[in-house]
Amino acid sequence: MDFFSDFFGMEGGIALFYGIYLLIVWAFGIASYVLRALGMYTIAKRRGIHHPWMSWIPVVDLWVLGCISDQFRYVVKGQTKNRRKWLLVLNIVLTVVYIAFFVLFGVMMVTVISGLISGMKENLLVETMMGSMLGTLACIIPMTVLAITVAVIRYMSMYDLYTSCSPGNNVLFLVLSIFFNVTEPFFVFFIRHKDEGMPPRRPEPETIPRGNPAQWENV
Repeated sequence: MDFFSDFFGMEGGIALFYGIYLLIVWAFGIASYVLRALGMYTIAKRRGIHHPWMSWIPVVDLWVLGCISDQFRYVVKGQTKNRRKWLLVLNIVLTVVYIAFFVLFGVMMVTVISGLISGMKENLLVETMMGSMLGTLACIIPMTVLAITVAVIRYMSMYDLYTSCSPGNNVLFLVLSIFFNVTEPFFVFFIRHKDEGMPPRRPEPETIPRGNPAQWENV
């Protein structure tokens, strides 16, 4: 009886509320991931982008986004860009820096807690903390610069994606994606079958003389 009264009491109600909240957050996160990956995969596969399956893999999925942007710039604007390479390399480096930051932060916390428990001398503890903090700060600066750089190139690429699919809504979609990031997966998913900003497709491969490229140029 006490178990059920505790469970359905105030503490149990709060625990149940947070449990449901976390479940909703996780479900929304998974749904957003699937919608965005499926949208990117569909666009990339239809346009002949190499390795569209990379849309489903975190970190390297920006390669596909960069490819879509590069293809649009080349086919429509006649410009040669390498956003796919920049996005892939910078995002990998950013991920490594993130991991290094959390490792150093974890080491700092363990060192401080261990020092307090073991009764480490105050001056030695302060020196240890300062060294760990400097190492952590050394990661924060490049991490911030890299994060801003990746975000700028990424949103430039998203603008190209929106323009290639739905040019009439490209600015609106981009602004909402920047200020309300949760909307981006839904935009990508709902416009995945559109090519309104792309030139007319070339004939299907079977109607093209041997040796000529089909549809749009692959990236």
